[in-house]
Amino acid sequence: MRKILLAAVLSLGALPAFAQPVKIGDLGIVADAPFYIAIEKGYFAAEKLDVVLERFQSAAQATAPLSTNQVQVVGGGVSAALYNAFARDWPVRIVMARTRDMPGYSSDTLILRNDLKDSVKSAKDLKGRKIAINAPASVLHFMLARLMESEGLDIKDVETVLMAWPNMGPALETKAIDGGTVVEPFAAQYAQRNIAFPFKRAADFMTKPPLEVSVLLFSKEWTDKNPDQAKAFSVAYLKGVRDYYDAMKGGPKRAEVVEICAKYTSLKDKALYDKIQWSYMDPNAEISFDGLRDQQDWYSKQGVVAQKADVEKMVDRRFLDHALEKLGRAKVN
Repeated sequence: MRKILLAAVLSLGALPAFAQPVKIGDLGIVADAPFYIAIEKGYFAAEKLDVVLERFQSAAQATAPLSTNQVQVVGGGVSAALYNAFARDWPVRIVMARTRDMPGYSSDTLILRNDLKDSVKSAKDLKGRKIAINAPASVLHFMLARLMESEGLDIKDVETVLMAWPNMGPALETKAIDGGTVVEPFAAQYAQRNIAFPFKRAADFMTKPPLEVSVLLFSKEWTDKNPDQAKAFSVAYLKGVRDYYDAMKGGPKRAEVVEICAKYTSLKDKALYDKIQWSYMDPNAEISFDGLRDQQDWYSKQGVVAQKADVEKMVDRRFLDHALEKLGRAKVN
């Protein structure tokens, strides 16, 4: 793990109000933008917080440290593994929404080979095709299933193969696969290279409820022992979310947010930010409980969630409610 100590409070000439820094499981992706924005804009400093970014290769890799309070905060994807962990009384809580798919802001995409444009017009035409997914029982696996079901078919009507997103491009070029479920910037990059085209984005067929992609997770041990620190963190984080929302909508903060994202994430090409569909973040970080239930129901039917978790008990709203009380509710446009 790569540690970056960010003594943000020094910029304000103040000492932190809390004895220990907050350790954040950092994935180096645009979905983590509110962390980076809050660092760069001094939002953590304003709350008298020190934060430490600890780099992980995936949210799954950060699960164990989060469970034992070695890191306090992680942005995690919704998946069967998440529900299974909560069903086993995982000492972690969902505190806010992170990313979801909404019309115009839908990163999660099924791409198909360019030579299939004329022959594949609907999900029915995917029957028997070979589609790559990056992980089983994941949000993109669920998305593909919902697409097939929207045309009266089933996930079993396509052949799914496991493949990492960077490997899907070569596999599409050699026709080893017909398509793949990807996130941005892969959808835009493969389209730019004339390898594939975006066939369907999640928000094209999933709106009620929307596809809940990822959530913000806090260590329960941390929130039990340091609730005031967790509340302060939530205020700073929500400020970062709102700057991201402004940028996502093409507002005046866009250029600054793109600069910050290019600095901290693996997406360094600033021109690409105008070509991708940004993931949606709600400026009030409200969780779609219906979206969480919908996804768990599907995993349960597939047999990958043995015992359903109580979705209401997975969430601790105290910290979001505190941030909303302090900042007020943002207008959603």
